[in-house]
Amino acid sequence: MTFRHTKRYGLQKELFIAAEGTYTGQFVYAGKKATLNIGNVLPLSSMPEGTIICNVESKLGDRGTLAKASGEYCILISHNLDTGFSRIKLPSGAKKTLPSGCRATVGQVAGGGRFDKPMLKA
Repeated sequence: MTFRHTKRYGLQKELFIAAEGTYTGQFVYAGKKATLNIGNVLPLSSMPEGTIICNVESKLGDRGTLAKASGEYCILISHNLDTGFSRIKLPSGAKKTLPSGCRATVGQVAGGGRFDKPMLKA
């Protein structure tokens, strides 16, 4: 993805994990006020329960560590407004409690049919 440089003239390029359904030239938004569209990055507190997410931060600001492999996704289960924590279901089936300020990408990681093709040997 390409961003305008915040301090000086020019462009800044960053690598993002592609969500299934994103395309070249698509505008991707990040932040609390971003809409709930595939590819956008939002904090967990801004998403409704049952949302499919990927590239989830396990700690605030670590830039995404959970559900990054091809075809993987997490499901947002619940929010606890009193403590400020959200609960997600990981691809392994385990449930994890994370701070609601942690960010995640909406959608599933692209490349899900990777294991369908058999590996042939020479």
